[in-house]
Amino acid sequence: MMPNVLKLNAHNYHQAYSIHCNGHSHPWSESVFADCFTDNYQAYALQHDDTVVGLYVALYVLDEATLMDIGVDAAYRGRGLSRVLMSHFLAQCTASDIHYVWLEVRASNLAAIGLYEAFGFEPLERRKGYYETQDGREDALMMRLTLNATE
Repeated sequence: MMPNVLKLNAHNYHQAYSIHCNGHSHPWSESVFADCFTDNYQAYALQHDDTVVGLYVALYVLDEATLMDIGVDAAYRGRGLSRVLMSHFLAQCTASDIHYVWLEVRASNLAAIGLYEAFGFEPLERRKGYYETQDGREDALMMRLTLNATE
């Protein structure tokens, strides 16, 4: 499978929004998702044939980017597609002269944490009770990757 990357906009985001909803216990509303097509955001989908199989949404401010969401449809997981999405995102960051990339991840999401660490992200902070769950709340890990910057 050779997927292609498609920039999301107000006209083509519906399949990607469905993946977002299916991947989260507390997804964003559709209006919040649609707001991610404004100036400071970048949103992309991974498409195979005419089917969207993954997505990411990022916010860019000055020389920093925050990965707001990344996900792959459950039927396509385990095929390295999250690596394709992450590689595309980080290439966009490099092209935009981003120095720091931030993200938050559920502390229990070991697959995602492994992906982020494989790309060089480092955990900086644990936020107690940050995410809602079916049974209460869960901690978040704040992670950062340094690109093109001197500290």
